Amino acid sequence: MALHFPVAGPTSRILAYAIDVALIWCLEALLLVALLLATPLAGWAAERLRAAFGDDLGAPGAELGAFIAFAVFFVLVQLVLEVGYFVLLETTTGGRSLGKRILGLRVMRDGGLPIGLRESLVRNLLRTADSLPANYVVGLVAMLLSREGKRLGDIAAGTVVVRLDRPAAARPISTEPEDAASFRFDRAQIASLGTEGRALARQTLRRIDELPAEAAEAALERAVEALRVRLAYGEVAGPERRAFLRALLAASRRR
Repeated sequence: MALHFPVAGPTSRILAYAIDVALIWCLEALLLVALLLATPLAGWAAERLRAAFGDDLGAPGAELGAFIAFAVFFVLVQLVLEVGYFVLLETTTGGRSLGKRILGLRVMRDGGLPIGLRESLVRNLLRTADSLPANYVVGLVAMLLSREGKRLGDIAAGTVVVRLDRPAAARPISTEPEDAASFRFDRAQIASLGTEGRALARQTLRRIDELPAEAAEAALERAVEALRVRLAYGEVAGPERRAFLRALLAASRRR
């Protein structure tokens, strides 16, 4: 059985990533504030700032060392949080970060299976390459050139981002009065119809208007024959098959 999903385009993926990045920035800011307030890092930073901007500038190069240390620490925290955020959510929620959930997207393996830890690590560690030289240029070009909209991380990991479009609401099935009057079913026949029989009748009536004429007639014939045998009902003429299914559903609702 083949499953077909629409591939997510660059616009929806960029919007989903923007939502995720905004959340990551908030997490980074909260973490830095917590570290400054709850660890000796606060005293260390205060001393460095006093040495850099106070009357006594301190030892030569002190301000440069403070800036480099802060920059390295910030980059490491950002890398850990960004990779950890995506890996954790993708492996525990079926491939959906917060941004993907809001935009109706999901990342999965090429064969349609759920994404695993290895695939998530590979695709997220390669975000650095996709973001080169700036603003995700490499990743955007890769998505535009790929038939499946893959960035470099997706190609290496064997993953694809798809849209989870909501299916259109099923059309109501009309039961015309003449349909119900044309056929009669006793309680035993309705009882033997069961849930599967009702589902077969409903699905057939919904599908036949979307099928070519020959395919619709064949689907009607198969469904009516299966239900007729199940109910031990007599023969149903070809022109009456649609009415038979409608009358059967109407009778099942009344009982």
